[in-house]
Amino acid sequence: MMARQAQTTTEVPKSIGGAGQGVKIGVVMAFVLVISAGILFLANQAVSDKRAEGLENQERRLDLLAHGRAEVFQAWLSEMSRQGDRLIKSDLFRLYGAEVDSVADNLGAVFGSVSGELAEGQGAELAAQLPMMQNMLREFSTYSGFLNARILTRTGDAYIATDGHLPPMSDVQRGLVREAVASGEARFSPLRRTGQGLEMDIYVPMSPPDDEAGAAIGALMMTRQVAGKITELLSNSALSAKGERTRLMQRVEGGFREVTPWTAGGFTDVTVHVEMDEAGDLPFGARGSLSDREQPVFSLGVRVDGPQWWVVQESDLEAAMAPIENFSRTVTIVAGLGILTALLIAGLAWWVLAGVQSQRIAQEFQALAAQIDDQKRFIDSINANIDEFITLKDASGRYTYVNDAFAQAVGRTKEELIGMDAAAVFGFDTAKRLAAVDEAVQTDKRKMTINEPVFLRSQRHQFQISKSPYCDQEGQCLGIVEVYRDITEFVAVQEKNKRLIRRAMEALGATIEAADPYLGGHTRLLAGLSVEVARTMGLPEMDIAEIETAANLSQIGKMFVPNEILTKPGRLTDEEMKVMEGHVDHAYRILKDIDIAEGVLMAIYQMNERDDGSGYPKKLKRDEIIRSARILSALNVFCAMIRPRAYRGAKEPGQALEILKGEASRFDPEVVEALAGVIASPAGERLLVPKA
Repeated sequence: MMARQAQTTTEVPKSIGGAGQGVKIGVVMAFVLVISAGILFLANQAVSDKRAEGLENQERRLDLLAHGRAEVFQAWLSEMSRQGDRLIKSDLFRLYGAEVDSVADNLGAVFGSVSGELAEGQGAELAAQLPMMQNMLREFSTYSGFLNARILTRTGDAYIATDGHLPPMSDVQRGLVREAVASGEARFSPLRRTGQGLEMDIYVPMSPPDDEAGAAIGALMMTRQVAGKITELLSNSALSAKGERTRLMQRVEGGFREVTPWTAGGFTDVTVHVEMDEAGDLPFGARGSLSDREQPVFSLGVRVDGPQWWVVQESDLEAAMAPIENFSRTVTIVAGLGILTALLIAGLAWWVLAGVQSQRIAQEFQALAAQIDDQKRFIDSINANIDEFITLKDASGRYTYVNDAFAQAVGRTKEELIGMDAAAVFGFDTAKRLAAVDEAVQTDKRKMTINEPVFLRSQRHQFQISKSPYCDQEGQCLGIVEVYRDITEFVAVQEKNKRLIRRAMEALGATIEAADPYLGGHTRLLAGLSVEVARTMGLPEMDIAEIETAANLSQIGKMFVPNEILTKPGRLTDEEMKVMEGHVDHAYRILKDIDIAEGVLMAIYQMNERDDGSGYPKKLKRDEIIRSARILSALNVFCAMIRPRAYRGAKEPGQALEILKGEASRFDPEVVEALAGVIASPAGERLLVPKA
């Protein structure tokens, strides 16, 4: 009985102590659960808010960029129509147009025949003035950069034109003329692909001389080559983010096509479903890219007033969502750390409540503090010895931290640099360029990397500068972290490699010419003249570079032609001519597997074609031959004529030029005209001087 009572007495405190410990554990677990639930809720809310904010910012940015580009396109179109106003608002053209409008039903009697009631009197006067009006229109078209121009009646019949061989007006063109006349406003044709690139027509209404607000009496039609301008307007700006691009979409029968002047076809089919809103714009949303529906993007389109065009601004969905995903991962990590911290705090609280290992905890905290201090010194040591320049600027652009490498490079101490701005360190001009990037980094709160030349101690350096926003917990941008990487030597090596490649191409051309003693200097002369002619014709620099490369490689196929055929003094037989013409296929076979631009390859392959279809290897005609090949075609024949051959002597450049002019059906007259200007220029004279 006593034993049982004693046992009961000892067990009661244990049960009471166990209950107390259970209560403590329950309190601690409840604390941990409440804190964890709160952290998860806040983390999920933060990610949701960040996602909504990111999508809103993305829509606002794309809308701003699309409207900006659309306004640029609109301004460009308006400027082209205003160029036409300068001509047709002159009293001379308006008076002449009014007189023609009065006899518009009988234009053939005025300009095409001497018979009829109007062959004399008013009709004779109109016909007599026609050459002068054509010259004025031709001068206007040439001066303003248009390919050709026409003066049209209300119904679309042309009675003055810069080129008498222009094709007749189509029903679509006549419809645009009637719209311009009826509305009194300029109209624009859809873009079309020709042998010269992308072209479009502008129709400007012509008012009568006595009534500015009256009905139009006709229209001015101007045709312009616009591939280069559209490419320029679509190119990314310095502020374009990674993955962002601007596209131009044109409505066609049955759907839409993307305008791509840099491709061979000039257009690319739009494969994604396009549905406009009530305002006629493409609303913001996640969808496939215009030309690749498998590529997810955010896109927004704005219609351009006038033609059936839409400026579509796209941003890669993955790149646009990357900051949100990074933020989500960061929040998840922080939430996990928060929960882990809550568990740690609960454990520490339990230890404090239990009165266990308090001294050990203090020692562990001391060790942790020492470890953190060691890590700080370690990081400072790395930062002090790193080659890259590292700086931290506040929101006003003044340095609050610089590493040793930066201070040493600019020749100042770290203490001196604190509080200075970029203008005091680099100079006003460099600081102004860097300030524009700083503003974008702080405004958009995103990292940007630029390549910028900077003078340090009177020496020019090329730096790759990475700028990242430094923000507080509320998202307020406090400053900018900068990392400067000196890429001066890398840029110099790139330029050296470009020069080596060019010299290698020239050496290859000289090697090819060695097979034929009469080809000496032909490639170099062809390349030099082709570049000058292309510049005279106003071609873009990229096209000029392709033409120069094609000229340097143009004779490579002749390495496989037997030497006895290359140097034969007499006329070649049909069989020998067939062997000779095979050099084109040899060149194509050699170059097609090399990393070379498609434009270069096609220029070499087509340079022996003629506008009338008499060339080889495919008997192509004018519109089927690319422009660079037409340039090389005429220049190659010219260079061959002014050099001696085994079966004839060399001709004078003037004689060769007259022969080309006489072959207008075989060679592009525009190229021949440009060649005539080059020959008369100092650059052309230097090229034509025989090299010793």
